[in-house]
Amino acid sequence: MVYTKRLIICIILGFITGILCYLGGKYAGVQFTAGMMWGTIFNRTVIGFIIGVSAWRMHWAIHGIIIGLIGTLPMAFGGLESGSFLIIMLFGALWGFLIELFATPIFKAPMKRT
Repeated sequence: MVYTKRLIICIILGFITGILCYLGGKYAGVQFTAGMMWGTIFNRTVIGFIIGVSAWRMHWAIHGIIIGLIGTLPMAFGGLESGSFLIIMLFGALWGFLIELFATPIFKAPMKRT
């Protein structure tokens, strides 16, 4: 069951983590094209959306990490040539965890159980 407050919080947090991910990569020296920038922001926003609508029954932290990892896979495969696959996956797990951290214990918008 979709919980509107949770969904909105997760999408906004996904968008924010997308911007933070882009800015962090830029600070680390990644040369982003416009497509890469928007792709990064969109990817993290989609992860937020998936976290918001998912009803997997597990601890919120594990939920965020797993969805962050799964959602980051398409973007991480683009980093195979540069050797950044693992770091992209690590940050995907981190962003997923942070989205869930803010959504569930901080903003008090846990997954609804039916």
